[in-house]
Amino acid sequence: MPEAAPPPGQAMSRSTQALSRRALLGRAMALGGGAVPVLPWLASCAAQAAPREDVPTLVGAIASEQNLIASYEAARSADASLAGRLDPVLAHHRGHLAVLRRHYVPGSGDRADEGGAIPSPSAAAVPAGAAGLAALRDLEDRAARGRMADAAKAGPALAQLLASIGACEAGHAMTVRGGAPPVRSRSDAEALQAALSAEHAAVYGYGVLGARLRGSLHQTAKDLWNVHRARRDQLVSILSVAPAPEAAAYRLPVKVTSARSAAQLAAALEGDLVPAYVGLAGVSSPDLRAFAADSAQRAMAWAARWRSRAGSAAPSEAFPGLPPAALSPRPEPGE
Repeated sequence: MPEAAPPPGQAMSRSTQALSRRALLGRAMALGGGAVPVLPWLASCAAQAAPREDVPTLVGAIASEQNLIASYEAARSADASLAGRLDPVLAHHRGHLAVLRRHYVPGSGDRADEGGAIPSPSAAAVPAGAAGLAALRDLEDRAARGRMADAAKAGPALAQLLASIGACEAGHAMTVRGGAPPVRSRSDAEALQAALSAEHAAVYGYGVLGARLRGSLHQTAKDLWNVHRARRDQLVSILSVAPAPEAAAYRLPVKVTSARSAAQLAAALEGDLVPAYVGLAGVSSPDLRAFAADSAQRAMAWAARWRSRAGSAAPSEAFPGLPPAALSPRPEPGE
């Protein structure tokens, strides 16, 4: 079976710590319907090909990426002026498809029908102009939600890849149109602690940058400060061990001297949450994987929005938060 990458500096362990499923399932009450929303967890272990039971989920994700690529190509052909905006996103989707295909190992012999065949691409009807961009944004939003659902069904290693792709697609929804898109083991607990530490830093950083913003941006920062406090408290409630303590102060990646640098810091804080939550998507609990994939998508979407506010380039990563080793599966004997 494939193994997901552990949190930074932590070895995978077979000891178990109980995680509260009830606390996790109560996250909707804790987070409500508010604004859509460090520690890298990169590890040297090689990724493995998806196990047989993951093949149908993988086929669905491949079909989704094929359809997105076909839709973007159709939109670009219909309006060449969109090329500068669409080409970087299209390149990401082509990268997603290439990596997903590496993990696709269909059955052979008497198991040839397992998982089903990959369907042919199908482009959505995308109108010209601003309406077309809105349609592409909706397609990205729908794809991101699909990858979140897939992460709950897939095994831990594949769930991390799907969570990373979904986070990238949530960022695309911002880039294309510019609006906001609509634990059972010790290793699980370690991944939760890494996400909690990232949320501690985000809460601290938003407290610092909020003082440099005025008007609607100040209110947005305040709303997100509350969102991250709620997610921090949610992670604490899920843990059955002592939570990672909050530091008195954090070394921030951007010195805040203006509204622009405040937006740059906010983008960095959200971006630093993505690898923590993609790491969390590799745990054993399906509910927790879905929560992590959703959190990674929200963080990536807000990172893209803050970068736009700061006048910075759109996020460039096709697989945000995912280590390079996870991009190529390790074939299993007999494949």
